[in-house]
Amino acid sequence: MTPSRAGFDVGGTNIRAEVLGDGAACAAARRRDRPDTMGGIVDAICAMLAEMEEESARPVAAVGVGCAGLVDRSGVVATSPNIPAISDFPLRSMLAGRLRRPVAVDNDAAAALRGEMEGGAASDVSDALLVTFGTGIGAALLLDGEIRRGAHGLAGEAGHMIVAPDGPECLCGRRGCWEQLASGEALGRAAREAAAAGKAPALRDRAAGRIEALRGEHVGELATAGDPVARRLLAEFASWAALGLNNLILMTSPEVIVLGGGMSELGEVFVAPVRDALSKVFAEQQRRPAVELRRARHGDRAGVIGAAHLALDRLGSAELHGPPVRAR
Repeated sequence: MTPSRAGFDVGGTNIRAEVLGDGAACAAARRRDRPDTMGGIVDAICAMLAEMEEESARPVAAVGVGCAGLVDRSGVVATSPNIPAISDFPLRSMLAGRLRRPVAVDNDAAAALRGEMEGGAASDVSDALLVTFGTGIGAALLLDGEIRRGAHGLAGEAGHMIVAPDGPECLCGRRGCWEQLASGEALGRAAREAAAAGKAPALRDRAAGRIEALRGEHVGELATAGDPVARRLLAEFASWAALGLNNLILMTSPEVIVLGGGMSELGEVFVAPVRDALSKVFAEQQRRPAVELRRARHGDRAGVIGAAHLALDRLGSAELHGPPVRAR
């Protein structure tokens, strides 16, 4: 019997969690708004775990956490631009001290990639790039069958590639970062600007007049329904998404790119314009093998599934944030 393990996904907006039993079957799940302090995040994870253990009536042997931000090999989150309270956050050691069981902590994109390696969109390849489009943008690389994290475990911060030096100011303090132009939050901001200027009546109606409540998902929903303004906004978004993906392809040469994060939940209304824009911007496409775009098969569960598998991978290991995980 596979040991019961819990996976947590700490994002810019909320914390998702699941307890997995045999295989990838979900024995219990929770979701709550992310607290605004580091101590609050630890308290929330501990409380959610206790609730899920009670519901599943089975003790959890190990805990894995994927967290947005710079996560080093010791499980310290140095910084997370979309979680302003985080600064040198010793998340793994704090949780291990509270929970008294093995804890693995990794970047949220690496956790999502690990999830997609288990019966997901990256389960049949040895070289893949996963890019999450949510509040921000994260990335993780599967190369020769192994998740690559770099010298200090900090690889994958693709959202902070500068793609437009005169672009919008980023929470990291610089201007023109990719996630300021191609994340779900960036699409939501474009929608709010269009609605405020009176150029998007359908978006204004979708938010019942509360322009500040408009998000990227609303644009996707209206684009699916054929709204021309929403489709234009999505096409502009896709062009920025494709520019960053093109840069990553030239650096990493993956066989497959897995598109994950909240935006991927929109399905083809999100993937199709990105695929079309990438075909136009990928200058090397005639001299390189085609790169297949796939939507994350596990959807927004990829991060929690992957975090739970990271916990299982490292269960019983003395160094829980050690060498890269080899694909099975």
